[in-house]
Amino acid sequence: MSLSSQVKEAVNQAAEHLRDALAFAARSEHPMTIATISDLLVRLESVESMDQILEKFGHGHKQKEDSPFG
Repeated sequence: MSLSSQVKEAVNQAAEHLRDALAFAARSEHPMTIATISDLLVRLESVESMDQILEKFGHGHKQKEDSPFG
């Protein structure tokens, strides 16, 4: 099951807000704060990619089960 458009939109908005926060943090915050915001941003941006990978893996598994060759 792929991500719904509502989830994609919410994730994209959250990533945009984190990019803004990162820009402000880069000017005045501790390096650990910047690293944490960066980590959150990377994880959010990978959600859609991971969903696509899982979709491909899931479809491949179903095809294998349906195959007469085992």
